[in-house]
Amino acid sequence: MHFTGAAGAALSTAVLLLGLAAGSFLNVVIYRLPREGLSVSRPRRSFCPSCRERIPWHDNLPVISWLLLKGRCRFCGARISFRYPLVEIVSGMLALSLLAVEGISPRFLCYYYFAMALTAVAFIDLELMVIPDLLVWPTYVLGFICAAVSPSPQLPGWYLWERLTAAGWSPWLVSLGGAAAGFVLGFLALYAASRLYRLWRGRDGLGDGDPPLLGLIGAFLGWTAVFPVLLLSTLIALLAVFLMIFSGKGIPQGKTAVTPIPFGPFLALAAVIWMFYGQAVKSWYFSLLGV
Repeated sequence: MHFTGAAGAALSTAVLLLGLAAGSFLNVVIYRLPREGLSVSRPRRSFCPSCRERIPWHDNLPVISWLLLKGRCRFCGARISFRYPLVEIVSGMLALSLLAVEGISPRFLCYYYFAMALTAVAFIDLELMVIPDLLVWPTYVLGFICAAVSPSPQLPGWYLWERLTAAGWSPWLVSLGGAAAGFVLGFLALYAASRLYRLWRGRDGLGDGDPPLLGLIGAFLGWTAVFPVLLLSTLIALLAVFLMIFSGKGIPQGKTAVTPIPFGPFLALAAVIWMFYGQAVKSWYFSLLGV
């Protein structure tokens, strides 16, 4: 459901503010979830990672508080990472962008939760080089529920959608099948690649969390998105490596040791690009194949 005029402006403002607030909570998830001894719900109040003082509500306003405090803790003066307002801004802009594409609908809620999970994965993996199972695997359940509740031709692909529904198959079943195929294809594609790399080089080339992450992307975006997203993420990762080498941060430290690069952020970024520009990415991918 889309709104225009004053109602549309009010709705967009409300969604943006809610997105910023969701980003503030997402920062809690990013910091606490991968760290032992902490949970998302305990302690209930946010605290400074440096001095552990509880942060009052007026210092916890999305983006604004970080700017007013000049990026420092009110109590100990420790620097507060720019990641905090960045996550809040990303969360707000994703909410606003998905509203423009999906309107107020079940798919808006599904895709927004998916985008938030990808954002959390990207920042956690970037900092700690780990993708928490507690973030990825429960999101699968939502992906399959969304596929059944809000059937989409994008999940099985238009060709299968038209032929299977014309043959009398239920749309929700076809959509759910596309999500399941996306999960299996995405997971197996990177799992097989990681096993082959280990056999070839005798060491791991991918993290254990990368195959489940691509499986999650396939479950939400469909099996047709798996290989284009994988190719796009690889190209973005290669560009990042080139920039690191050019800046002197990716130079080999020895004869065999190199700076490790987390792959999760690139998969997440490629998936978000597909969410908004899927048709363009698909056309580009098939042009490379000469189709």
